Parts: sequence; structure tokens; C-alpha cells
Amino acid sequence: MPESIAPLDGIRIVDLTSNMSGPLATMVLADQGADVIKVEPPAGDAIRTVGTGHDGMSAYFANNNRGKRSIAVDLSKDEGRTIVRRLAAEADVFAQNFRPGVIERLGLDADTLMADNPRLVYASISGFGTSGPLAAAPAYDHVVQALSGFAAIQSAGTSEPSMVRHGVIDKATAYTLAQAVTAALLQRARTGRGVRIDVSMLDVAIAFLWPDGMMDHTVDEPSSVLPPTSRSFRVTPTADGQVVLVTLTGPQWAGLTRALLDDDGDGDDDAATDTAARMKGGAEVMRRVRAAIASMKTDDVVARLRAADVPVAPVRQLDEVADDPQVVASDIVRAFAHDVLGPVHQPRPAPRFDGDAIDPVPSAPRLGQHTDEILLAAGWSEDDVARLRADAIVR
Repeated sequence: MPESIAPLDGIRIVDLTSNMSGPLATMVLADQGADVIKVEPPAGDAIRTVGTGHDGMSAYFANNNRGKRSIAVDLSKDEGRTIVRRLAAEADVFAQNFRPGVIERLGLDADTLMADNPRLVYASISGFGTSGPLAAAPAYDHVVQALSGFAAIQSAGTSEPSMVRHGVIDKATAYTLAQAVTAALLQRARTGRGVRIDVSMLDVAIAFLWPDGMMDHTVDEPSSVLPPTSRSFRVTPTADGQVVLVTLTGPQWAGLTRALLDDDGDGDDDAATDTAARMKGGAEVMRRVRAAIASMKTDDVVARLRAADVPVAPVRQLDEVADDPQVVASDIVRAFAHDVLGPVHQPRPAPRFDGDAIDPVPSAPRLGQHTDEILLAAGWSEDDVARLRADAIVR
């Protein structure tokens, strides 16, 4: 990565997180130049073997842990916990996503580590927060979707709630934590002191859903209520596939009706081009639009609507996404040679700095790959490392 786009160069992170929410957060920071030391149990992060993979590493793990260094430490042993405390004493950031209470029993809580290193940014992820009836309960993305309203809004006016079929809350939590860590590092640069960061998946889910998903549940005494915007998130079948289209402005609505109906000037009706009026009364026109689209091929629908400046896209299957002309032009999906998995495709980090994209270190580490390197650099001797291995403190 060019030095000009490694804004976190020189920042060291001790990462005790597992699964996706924490590891993705620290991978974002690794992509931006941080040295992330991934501390794993002797058996490794649980997602190392989840799903498609090769030679003991899954694509799921590789997609959340590139650019990190791995050290395998047995935290059930006093000397293993001492290793982590020593690493944290020289670190800028410490990240963990154990269930509340576990990290305190390990003696790796914020009070303990920040007493040794007052400049430490201590970042924690929990499922439901540190108080309340679910504070100690296990949490995965699926159950937080149910509790937060995500599953309910997926019903889109039907009676059947549905899941978002990927870890949307894990990922939103990851990006929330990564942003909070960089904000905390900026604050530390001004004050000289570290700070505790606590992020709960439930809090993130509700905050993430609220701006548009809860607009009809924000004003306690509204004078008008429109149909929920969730109903606009729908797929429209064509003769040979599907498209997604949306009209927000009057000109877009006029363009839609001219391009697909071209018969009665719906786009010139003031009521029809008013957003609120259209949300209340545009259903009949949209039924006619969908009927017209059902008789047309996808490419024809897309060509007509793009010519009319209407936001539209064909529905791409997963194996088609990387080959879409716009995706190719953006150069977001890169081909990498991974040390374990061989040839892989992954997206580069989305932000560009001064117009330049970040080229990340593509490989995620093997379990314990950097154990010796990390310990020797932190002051242990070669004899010390050999003894730690012999005593199964490290792997």
C-alpha cells in the first residue's frame, strides 16, 4: 500500500475478536495501514473452517482477516494471559467481542489494561449491551435482526417477516466500531488519553434501521402518514429476468410513464408527480408499469429507463456481479493470489484517498503463523518462545 494512503501506519491493534463483527472491523483498520495482531485460541477462530475453503482456511475467514498477523495463545493459562497483557501494554488499540463477564474473568478488561497503558483505546462489541435482561445472552446477527425490527420490515406489507440473508448487522457493527476507533485515536492525539468504546449489535441495528425504516415511528403525533418506504424495495419481473427501479422525483416519474406506457400523459399530472401524492395514489399506474415490464426483455427495460434518466438496474445473480460493466469499470473486485487459498477474488477497500485506491495485503494468516515473530519483537527470547511452545502456552 502506498504510504500516502496508509493513514493508520504506525498504529498497532491487539485483536481478540472472532466471527465477523470484530474481525471485519479490525480488517478495515488493517487495510488502512494498522498492524493488527490477531490473538486466537489454539484451535483458532471458529470461522476458520466455516464454509468453502482449502487447507484449513475458509473463504469466510479470509474475507474478514486479510492483512493481519496471527498469534495462537491459550488464554486459559496464566502465562497466556500475561502475553496478551504485555502486548496490550505497547498497543494503541485493544479489541474484543467476548460475552459480557468473560473478559473480566480473564483479567483483560478495560480497567486492567488501561491502568498499564493509559493511552490505550479499548474497543468492545457485545450483542445486547452491558445491562438489561439480555446482557449475558449469546447473540448472532440472526436473533438481533428479529429483535431490532429488521425481520419485520422485510415483510414489506405482507404478513410474513423475513431475514436479510447475510450478516448485515455484523457488518454494520464492524464499520461502526472501525469509525469509532479512528475517532478515539483522533481524540487521543488531542488529549493524550485513551478511551473505552462499547458498541452493541442491537444498538447498531436500531440506529441503522431508523432513518428511513422507522420514519413512520418517529413523530409521536403526525399530521400525515404515508405508506412505508419499505414497500418501494421490490423486484419487478421481466420476460427473461428481473429489474429494480425506483422513482423519487417528478421528472423520474414522468420519464417512467413516458418510457413504458407512452399513452396518457401520466407524467404531466401534478398530483402524480408530487412524491407524497404518488406514494398514496400511484399504485394503479405502477400496476400498469409492472404489466408492461413483464412482457419485455430485461435489456430493453433497462435501455428505455436509462435513456429516460430513471434509476434502474438488472438483478444480477451472485456469479454475475463481478462481470457487470460498471463493477468492472470501478475496479472494485480484484484478483489476488492468496498464500493458502490460491487464486481468489475480493473487493478492494471502498474508500479512495486523493483518488487512489488501497491495494490491501491479500492474504489472511494461517493459525499462529506469526507467533514467534510477534513474541521475539515484544522482548521474549528464542528460549522463552521454545518453552512457551513446549508448555502449550502458544502454538
